Parts: sequence; structure tokens; C-alpha cells
Amino acid sequence: MRTVTVQASDGVTWRVRVVWEPRWRALARRFGGWRRRRKGDDGGPDLGGLDLSSGGHHGGGGGGGWSDLGDDIAVLIAVVIGLIVFGFVFWWLLLPLLLLVLDVVVVIVLLIVGVVARVLFRRPWIVEATGGSPGSPVTAEVVGWRAALRTRDEMAEKLRLGYRPEDLGLTAVKLA
Repeated sequence: MRTVTVQASDGVTWRVRVVWEPRWRALARRFGGWRRRRKGDDGGPDLGGLDLSSGGHHGGGGGGGWSDLGDDIAVLIAVVIGLIVFGFVFWWLLLPLLLLVLDVVVVIVLLIVGVVARVLFRRPWIVEATGGSPGSPVTAEVVGWRAALRTRDEMAEKLRLGYRPEDLGLTAVKLA
């Protein structure tokens, strides 16, 4: 969003903007940060009761011998090379593309949900003017996007004309 910068008659530079960022402290308190891993979860793979102790050969006859050993080794080498090539292609090409698409989808969904929630719940936009004394921005909560832009322009014009922050005449002005 465009920030309006004005020079007051007393020489102070003010920056007036509509704030887009959420209230991070309230979100951090609500969700409590990262959760630790539960005790007893060793993180090892769950094989679902698969028994890997048998060597892969099951009893029974059927020949075989030295002639089949060369074919088995060739197939094994081809499978290992195929797995290595697939691993490189997946790691260096497919996984980054998949993560990029996933990031874009998440950003678009969050943007749509945020705008819809702000409109449906009529959450006020915060118009903020900073620059007077350090650490004390003047804020106004305004419902509606167009009203927030009008309030931003009104605050900037009044500050340019030399009004004190306390005398801006807005109903929702608070000194933070």
C-alpha cells in the first residue's frame, strides 16, 4: 500500500499509511509458538508389522544357478542406477517445482481468506501516522477499505496543515 509522506509546518516529516500486517503479538499468544515432540516418539519409521528377517528367498525348488546370477546382477545394477537417476531428478527438479507451486497456492489461499475474513467480519483497518515523536504513532481504526484510504488522506492533509496529532478530529484516534 502506498505510504503518504507529508512535511508538517513545524518541520516534522510524517508517514501515513494503512497497515496491512496482522497483530503478531496477539497471534503468538493465541497459538503459543512451536510445540515440542512428545515423549516416547522416537521418530523412527513405522514398518507396519513387515518382517524383513527372511532373506527374500522362499523355499521351493526350481533350478537357478550360475547362469541366472549374471542376469540378476545386471537387473540389480540397472535398478540401482535407475533409483540414483530418479533420486537426482526428484531432488534437483521435481521437489523444488512442487514446493514452489505449493508456496504459491498457500499464499493465494491465505490472501483470499484474509480479504474475505476482513470483509465478512468487518474488522477495521488501522490507519497509522508515524514520525512525530519516536515510538508514538497516531492510529485510527476505520471499517471499510475506501474509508481507510480517505482517512489516510485526511490525516496526511491535516498533519501537513500543522494540526497536532491529538487535534486531528478523528473519532477513533488513539495515541499508542
